[in-house]
Amino acid sequence: MTVPTNSLLLMRKIYKTIFPAVKTEWSKWKELAEQIPNPELRKQAMDVYEKKYFHCEAGGVISMLAGNSQKEAISFIVPYQLICDYLDNLCDQTTSFDPNDFAALHEALRDCFFPGHPKSDYYRFRETKNDGGYLDALVDGCRQVVEKMPFFGAAKPHVLDLSRYYSELQIHKHVREEEREERLVRWFESYKADLPEMEWYEFAACTGSTVGVYCLMSCAMQPAFTPTYAKMVRDCYFPYGQGIHILLDYFIDQEEDMEDGELNFCTYYNSETEMMERFLHFLRQAKKGTERLPHAKFHSFLIEGIVAVYLSEEKAAGKKSVRGHCRKLVHTAGAASIFFYWNGRTYKTYRKMRQAGR
Repeated sequence: MTVPTNSLLLMRKIYKTIFPAVKTEWSKWKELAEQIPNPELRKQAMDVYEKKYFHCEAGGVISMLAGNSQKEAISFIVPYQLICDYLDNLCDQTTSFDPNDFAALHEALRDCFFPGHPKSDYYRFRETKNDGGYLDALVDGCRQVVEKMPFFGAAKPHVLDLSRYYSELQIHKHVREEEREERLVRWFESYKADLPEMEWYEFAACTGSTVGVYCLMSCAMQPAFTPTYAKMVRDCYFPYGQGIHILLDYFIDQEEDMEDGELNFCTYYNSETEMMERFLHFLRQAKKGTERLPHAKFHSFLIEGIVAVYLSEEKAAGKKSVRGHCRKLVHTAGAASIFFYWNGRTYKTYRKMRQAGR
């Protein structure tokens, strides 16, 4: 099965093959979540299924890099994403501000990559812990895929790094508000020497995406995946590809986050002009990184698609104050981004109409 290089064929495959396969995998885990004995844990797990399905859809698109092993890639991506979103809810929606608790929970992500190793007690700092084996099962779902991947060794150091960055971000950003910024700045300083020039809040954004992990895992399912290839994929998506992903995510949520008193990395820019200049820099560097990769066209589609998906959200497309900036970002991303943008607007309208008709 070839990796698509045409935007029309790509969209056809997404709707005809990828989304149905994601839905099948997702539904299997949803049935398990419905059986969680503890009502609070069940509530937080089910909230993911009710509100964050599109995260699994987006991850599923990346599975096309796996070629004939696309189904196996989806079988890893969906449970891994469900773990991320479930743990985010547990850190966000409960009364705990204990970084040890957040670290223990996120050991689940690390354990996904070590089949055969004993799993941690993820709930050891919590009173509510009877999830009926739900989190363990998600980890096992990922492990079953990993242990059958002949070229996983080439990807392993990079997925472990990216997974660790993600977990560390979740720990630092969920502590008490008065401790949060200081911890994030100190954390950034510990990695600063190995990074291109950026601010602490931009680094934090770069660590908050799972795109790099999914690209590495999907590419590693293709024959002859090498350490050199793995390093090229990592360097494309971290920091710049993941950075533009999460910066745009925060960009469209600015008003909501301000109302809710939530942390938003975009508010740290001195002006909207500075913010957009940095967005363009991240976008250009991410696009440049795709040029060196096998299946460069598809990787370019992914970056263009990220821009289009976020900017086609009503929260961005419906705001006159940022419409000009959004247009510039979409055009800078490339011709396919314009196509993906209007496709995204149409799909979201269709989905909204279907939901309203239920």
